[in-house]
Amino acid sequence: MRTDILPEELLETVLGSMTAAAAERLRAEPGLRQVLSRIFAEAASLRGVAPEPLVFARHLGARLAEADDPWRALECLHARDLALALACALETPGSADLLEEEILGRLRVPLSRLHPSPAFVDEVLQTLRANLLMPRAGGPPRLAGYAGVGSLFHWVNSVGVRLALRMRKARGQEAQVDAEVLAAHPAQGGLELGLVREEARAHVRAAFVQAVASLDDEDRELLRLHFVERLSLERMGTLYGLHKSTLSRRLSGVQALLEKRTRRCLSERLALSSEELDSVMRAIHGRLDLSLSGLLAAKG
Repeated sequence: MRTDILPEELLETVLGSMTAAAAERLRAEPGLRQVLSRIFAEAASLRGVAPEPLVFARHLGARLAEADDPWRALECLHARDLALALACALETPGSADLLEEEILGRLRVPLSRLHPSPAFVDEVLQTLRANLLMPRAGGPPRLAGYAGVGSLFHWVNSVGVRLALRMRKARGQEAQVDAEVLAAHPAQGGLELGLVREEARAHVRAAFVQAVASLDDEDRELLRLHFVERLSLERMGTLYGLHKSTLSRRLSGVQALLEKRTRRCLSERLALSSEELDSVMRAIHGRLDLSLSGLLAAKG
């Protein structure tokens, strides 16, 4: 489909699948036809598994109807990803293979950071496939809920990581599965332990490990996405459905809690005066976050 031509039928199908108010807001945008033309062209690039244009138009309109700002959602839409998710939800032949090749196969690395066992990763991926592709009671597969805001890979990765955390927790393997990684493999640019007396260094690392392990799954996942996956606050806001300023405040709160718990754990390990403890914490202040990549990432 040419990016400068949009069939009237497709335009009206998209708008007709939205609320009247949202459709009127979109209709008033002067660049609407051009943006929609690009979106349909990107969706068609799936070739053999691309949904029928009218089917995609109805799905697109339904997803836009759920957006706070439909025009912004259109401008930022990952159209090819949305088309692939829809094709999988419709059980289009070949679509599941394409999802495996482009998305699920790439999840082994981030999932292995939560548990080094290949068998565990295989189990998570098998469960994830079923969760994404199988119809749910009284509703379509979960992939049908993907709205195209943010890449499909990061959307599926977020679902997969949460699933892995639940499965690990069910086995009694929460934080300590990877909690010794920092002590064995401190991240480059991590804790500035050269400023801490030698006999205290192991205790500082151990206290930090213990503090991270004490965080709940969601707080550790927030830190992992930001410091290990290097996602921006904007991208994380898309995943969590929160404004970046809200996420920034939450992230700062988790970091403050991590430092507070590190101090508490350290005070339990070392017989230091309050002044000495303050000195140690000043030496590592602002550096704890840099060691998260060593703690939350997988062993080599």
